Amino acid sequence: MVSAAILAGMPIRHEAAAICTPGLEALCESELRSLGIKPKKGASGVVEFRCNNRQLYAANLWLRTASRILVRVASFRATDFAHLQERADEVNWKRWIPSDHRAEFRVTCHKSKLYHTDAIAQRLHQVVGPPSIGEPTQPFVVRFDRDQVTISADAGGTPLNHRGWRTEIGVAPIRPTMAAGMLMASGWTGETPMLDPFCGSGTIAIEAALIAKGLPPGGKRDFAFQNWPEFEPGAWASVNAATKNDKNVSVTIEASDRDAGAVASTMANAKRAGVADIMDIREAVVSDITARDDMGLVCTNPPYGKRVGDGDLTSLYQRFGIVLREKRPQWELTVVTPDRRLAVNTDRRLKPLTGFGHGGLKVTVLNRRGGKPVSPETDSPQD
Repeated sequence: MVSAAILAGMPIRHEAAAICTPGLEALCESELRSLGIKPKKGASGVVEFRCNNRQLYAANLWLRTASRILVRVASFRATDFAHLQERADEVNWKRWIPSDHRAEFRVTCHKSKLYHTDAIAQRLHQVVGPPSIGEPTQPFVVRFDRDQVTISADAGGTPLNHRGWRTEIGVAPIRPTMAAGMLMASGWTGETPMLDPFCGSGTIAIEAALIAKGLPPGGKRDFAFQNWPEFEPGAWASVNAATKNDKNVSVTIEASDRDAGAVASTMANAKRAGVADIMDIREAVVSDITARDDMGLVCTNPPYGKRVGDGDLTSLYQRFGIVLREKRPQWELTVVTPDRRLAVNTDRRLKPLTGFGHGGLKVTVLNRRGGKPVSPETDSPQD
């Protein structure tokens, strides 16, 4: 069933929201503005915006800090199941669910009279149709907040932070959206070289390489909106055209780790992401960082003991700082850590840029600007 807007030749407008890790909202807003979309303030971890189909497609394809893009389907009050089913029956579900798909409901409740999430999903299925028994699904997010019901269609389907290239994951990995957020918070645009000397499975370095080459974060993947009855193939072709012309990149993205398995994972992930050609991936310890007198960015998620059991890491962080001062004196430094006191053993000039939750820990992104040689007298920790 085609909507009245399409039949009338009117552009479709959506009330949408980008879902991100709390702490990344400002970066997500900046990404939306770069796509010509004006963001609105939302709740923690939510950036709301209004868009047409083409902008919706672009947001799903290009946002690096968002985990989902939700499109508002309906909003109403419901204090009992009868009222819920009555109002749900008024929704034009055919706008979002193709004839060969089934609905999938993800329900959350907060201070509402209806609070049993499975029972709510069952009642919605009585209106929309039974759950999938093998058919493809269209996910919906249903939120009850003080009896106010908000139903949203997930435009991506598979979460946007599930990068298709990231199939090999090391110990204590950082999420791709957070890695992208670190790079963006640093102001790095892909025009200067980048190094991650604690690369693990390569998430930060590969996100950097994708930015440098102008490639979308998720690679070649499908989105739920491509199955919607109101999908506009011409608009999607226009948005998707830019993914076929990656930039001619002159910078190199370096990734190294002392663990051979981590290096192998980084190489495999980089090949799947299509960025291995601009990456220098090697097995090496921090002291093996090569000397360069140009400018670039060191961006890394160093070990911090609480998750990987490395014990006292003070000497490692101190050695890291000494090596950077000797071999990359003009390079900017960005690190993520749950312990600022540990991080400043590398450089006292590190200042917070943003913070977010990661693996049950509250971590901070710290940065020291580059551009001039650092000196151990002014920038190393005092005894």
